[in-house]
Amino acid sequence: MGGSSISERRAEKVDDECEGEPSIVAIDHADARRLTWKCDFRLLPPLFLVWFFPFIDRVNIGNARIQGLEKDLHLTGNQFNIALVVFFIPYSIFDALSNVGMKKTSPSVWLSAQVALLGIFTICQGLVRTYSGLLAMRVFTGVAEAGIIPGSVFLLSQYYPRFQLQWRLSVLMLSTALASAFGGLLAYAIAGLSGTHGYLGWRWIFIIDGAVTVGIGLLCFFTIPNWPERAAFLSEEDQKLLKRRLVEETSQARMDRLDANAIKRSLKDWKIWLSIPIFIGTCVTTNSINLFGPTFVQTLYPHYTARHVQILVVPILVVSGLASLLTAFLSDKLRHRFSFAEAGYLLSAIGFVVLLCQERVPKGARYMSLYFVEVGSYISLPLLWSMMANNISGRYKMAIASGLQIGLGNSGGIITSLVFPASEAPLYRMGFAVCLGLLVMAALLMLGYVIGLRVENDKRRQGKRDFRLLLPAEELDNLGDDHPDFRFVY
Repeated sequence: MGGSSISERRAEKVDDECEGEPSIVAIDHADARRLTWKCDFRLLPPLFLVWFFPFIDRVNIGNARIQGLEKDLHLTGNQFNIALVVFFIPYSIFDALSNVGMKKTSPSVWLSAQVALLGIFTICQGLVRTYSGLLAMRVFTGVAEAGIIPGSVFLLSQYYPRFQLQWRLSVLMLSTALASAFGGLLAYAIAGLSGTHGYLGWRWIFIIDGAVTVGIGLLCFFTIPNWPERAAFLSEEDQKLLKRRLVEETSQARMDRLDANAIKRSLKDWKIWLSIPIFIGTCVTTNSINLFGPTFVQTLYPHYTARHVQILVVPILVVSGLASLLTAFLSDKLRHRFSFAEAGYLLSAIGFVVLLCQERVPKGARYMSLYFVEVGSYISLPLLWSMMANNISGRYKMAIASGLQIGLGNSGGIITSLVFPASEAPLYRMGFAVCLGLLVMAALLMLGYVIGLRVENDKRRQGKRDFRLLLPAEELDNLGDDHPDFRFVY
């Protein structure tokens, strides 16, 4: 009787689908390519700017440091590290909540407002006169920047099929690499204004970068597309084709209502909670170079000027961004994520081992190890975003999942900020050891994550999740990736 009911329910769902939509096999590949290019043209340029300039604002405190911030504000001991920490606390908390707010409003309003506010608070960082003022502005910048990355991932996941997403995320990841790289050179150029209107160079770094970011926020209000069903650049036929492409991969796995069952299923999903420590272990590595790269290079070459230090940091980040793009292309082409992520962890681990043995390693090899650390993390980090997006189905569940993964996962920035105190210079053994340990943890948990996906796919193929088909129709239509027909990818 139960098996018969399940069969009948499957037949009913197929009939409903066929009645409401043309056959999925009728999708024209030329039309699909045209739609993809149209989405790329309208989504990627504004989101690139939304990532590029806020990321400059986030990491320019490291550039301001070598331009005299600590001396001017009379920072001592670990006060600079604390200024880094207080950014990541609200950033992690509000990251986790931001997507729900964006879902209730619109991406153009939500993301552009965040960018504009971030620019205002960045300007204020250049105007502070005391350490407490700096801490306050760091908290406000953390609140303002929270949600930009998970919001962008959420938005892209509503436009692209699973194996077109990775390359687009890596394009945005490239923007952060370029922001870190050329933000340093820009900071050096801006620092040349030192003394203008009585402001030292480090102040002008914040003021000018922040002013540009405010302008980008206003521009993005008019350029960031909204949800597909409200996107003015998509025709009615485009919207239908986009919907059918997504349905082709997710079958009947939708979660378009945020009711009690949807919240319960989302918060009980082991994939979301396991992805958080994986993300923490990965972003600790990324932040180590993004925040302390100039400091590490300066300890290697203490007699170099700030300009020379910045020039040596630039190629590390450019190569990392290009490696991320190449990996994304191969990952999407091969429809595979896991092995590439583990390869990234291996590269970063090699770099940290060299840095832990740096007293017995030539200076050139130590500098090269920074490439290994950053390239590996730039390979692995966007793969985590896409693996989450690929294995979560339903708009509301995606909003919750990406917010929690990236929001709580970014608490790794707190760890990075604390494990490289000035007292550890010039070897920074504690920091490199902690990063290596968390990296190994992330690699092992990633293995467990993939094993869990394989086990769950096997159970669904064997019909061990078909009992969910007997749920009330209202709940069955809102299961998300808990639907028995959904298959996980890795």
